Amino acid sequence: MTPTLPLAAIVGALLGIGLAAGVRSVVGPAPMGLQAALHHLTHPTTAQRGRLDWLIQKARHAGHPWLSIPEADLDLLEQTPQSYVSSRIKWGLSCGLAGLVLAAVFVAAGTTSFLVAPVLVLGCAGAGVLVPVWRTRDAARHARSDARRVLAVYLDLVAQERAAGQAPGPALHEAAALADHPLLQRLHHTLVRAENHGYSPWDALRGLGEQIRLDELVTVADLAATAADGAAIYASLTAQAASLRATTTTEDKAEANARTERLTLPVTALMAGVLLLALYPTVARLLIG
Repeated sequence: MTPTLPLAAIVGALLGIGLAAGVRSVVGPAPMGLQAALHHLTHPTTAQRGRLDWLIQKARHAGHPWLSIPEADLDLLEQTPQSYVSSRIKWGLSCGLAGLVLAAVFVAAGTTSFLVAPVLVLGCAGAGVLVPVWRTRDAARHARSDARRVLAVYLDLVAQERAAGQAPGPALHEAAALADHPLLQRLHHTLVRAENHGYSPWDALRGLGEQIRLDELVTVADLAATAADGAAIYASLTAQAASLRATTTTEDKAEANARTERLTLPVTALMAGVLLLALYPTVARLLIG
């Protein structure tokens, strides 16, 4: 085996990492196939369901955030703990298999000993298990940012309903029923369910906001409760909507700056790969000679 093989592998790895990181920084994560995943999980075998339930119970009692189940994030994304745990298992097995293949190549090339190979496999599997955690956190962060934009529109609609003489409860109902955004549909269903069970709409919104950890929705519920006490809240609703828009604008600017900074690593890796590729013939002759 020639000594230039590790150098060629390093060059290829740098180019691949640079291209992958560059595409990931620009286009963002791929959309999750939620419907396909749910369809797959609705017909598990009894043994698979038992193992999943056991893992879910263990994860729910885990104290570390890398091991526990992010209930609020999954609820916000309308995903199930079963799909989350299954995704972690699949990613761990897939990356572990990739690490096994990579370790076999390195062992065959003589660059890695048999003692280091299991560490490489376990490291790849551990990294794969963490991928769904990062994806879920990133998706929940974007979902909360999108929810703030939707709530700003919702507050304007509620303010218009109140200005038209609607009571606080009907104003919340009517405003949520005017659009087909998933969050507004969920708000509408929550309000209808609260009405059917005899709960106040602001308590229902407050409970939903605490459940999915959306503080802005809790603020909306507090404003609605203030209106129920007889306060005129048109100005408060419009001011809160303007505040949410300012917050989302700031978040957009920060996200744009972060994407620009994330391009630094891919560009550096690509430049290093191109430089090594240009110097490869000279280095190869030196190693062979």
